[in-house]
Amino acid sequence: MNVRAFDPLHVVAAHLVVLVAVLHLALGVSNWLTYLSAGIVFPPDLRWPLFVVSGLALVGGLLAAVAGADRRPLYVGGVALMVVYVVGYFAWHASGHRPLFFVGPGTHHGGSTLASLGAHVVAGPVETLALASETALAGLLAYFLYRE
Repeated sequence: MNVRAFDPLHVVAAHLVVLVAVLHLALGVSNWLTYLSAGIVFPPDLRWPLFVVSGLALVGGLLAAVAGADRRPLYVGGVALMVVYVVGYFAWHASGHRPLFFVGPGTHHGGSTLASLGAHVVAGPVETLALASETALAGLLAYFLYRE
């Protein structure tokens, strides 16, 4: 394989896929294991199993792309998943951290929703890194889709 044949943007995108997948798999597995250790197979907070499934989907998509699969559907799926991550993050916080997304009791931080969402962009290093990586990856994948 000729290393010079790689498009540098594809290499950056692959690294972003790995980063986003690792973040979601780490959060999903560690939090889901907390419930599993208590004997709860299906946790009341559905984010953790969904993080595991979506993280595995990212890894599968990357492996398929490297193996030579048609990339257009992979780009579309990747953009869609990144949009779900980013919109879901803000929707979950706007809903008041409801464990079943928009069902069940929630808590609000007080103040305006817009100010609260803005504060969540920089809520911590993991959140900021995840949002920046997901947004950058969505942009790159959309660019690849447009270019092809």
